[in-house]
Amino acid sequence: EYGVKYVRAQVGSISETPGTNNLRLKYECEDGELAEEEFDMVILSVGLVMPKGAKELAVNLGIDLNKYGFCKTNEFSPMETSKPGIFVSGAFQGPKDIPETVTQASGAASLATGLISSARGTQVTEKVYPPEIDVSEQPPRIGVFVCHCGINIGGFVTVPQVVEYAKTLDNVVYAENNLYTCSQDTQKKITEMIKEHNLNRVVVASCTPRTHEPLFQETLREAGLNPHLFEMANIRDQCSWIHMHEPEEATIKAKDLVRMAVAKARLIEPLQSLPLDVTQKGLVIGGGLAGMVAAIGIAKQGYEVYLIE
Repeated sequence: EYGVKYVRAQVGSISETPGTNNLRLKYECEDGELAEEEFDMVILSVGLVMPKGAKELAVNLGIDLNKYGFCKTNEFSPMETSKPGIFVSGAFQGPKDIPETVTQASGAASLATGLISSARGTQVTEKVYPPEIDVSEQPPRIGVFVCHCGINIGGFVTVPQVVEYAKTLDNVVYAENNLYTCSQDTQKKITEMIKEHNLNRVVVASCTPRTHEPLFQETLREAGLNPHLFEMANIRDQCSWIHMHEPEEATIKAKDLVRMAVAKARLIEPLQSLPLDVTQKGLVIGGGLAGMVAAIGIAKQGYEVYLIE
């Protein structure tokens, strides 16, 4: 009726047809016969099975599995297991991709924190930092840390060349490359290099500051520097990923991005954060099913909440 043809088969190979750029699909039919067809587009739907160790985990926790071996849940309560107080998200509950897993994990966390809301804050301790070093009268002493990010950057940018170039820039007193600059070991090393070389500015050439800038700023503060004496060059999203077929040009651009970051680092000054009071109330806009569930989740955690339709 809709022009859809369903064929139960096992795909053997997919190849591109010269000249047309169409895709030729070879597959085995139910009767064992081999067939071959040409298509404009092919989308492969890969089957998923229960994770390894799912049965053992379920037995240890005392929760039920469904007939497919995944965690048994209710359609209207997909994060709640058969045992009260144990919540689930991700592939243990059923086949799903990363975005759905993250969303479900957020919901599971809300349910879990609602149960233990009375204990919130009872074991919180304030982190103690070393006194902040006054760099106002010091000339810039910049450290540059260039990340390979595995092959995300190192597979397309010649990182050692970028490091050697950074060493030639004014006010740069130390430069090195790291396999993963965001790793715990490298964070410790950055702290050590700040102290050993008296660095008062730090430049990290790696991935995006959207996710990693707070991590590096925390490292600076632990070393006694103001967290804002930091600059980041995004040589992954803005360079290696978009120039993966042009490694020489990507390396040149990475040097340019590092040079720009160092130039900015010379001029940055310490900034101080001001504490602000937070209103311990929640506002949910939208009174549909999702809005009501969100409002109840906030209320169960002990917060006053307003639901607006």
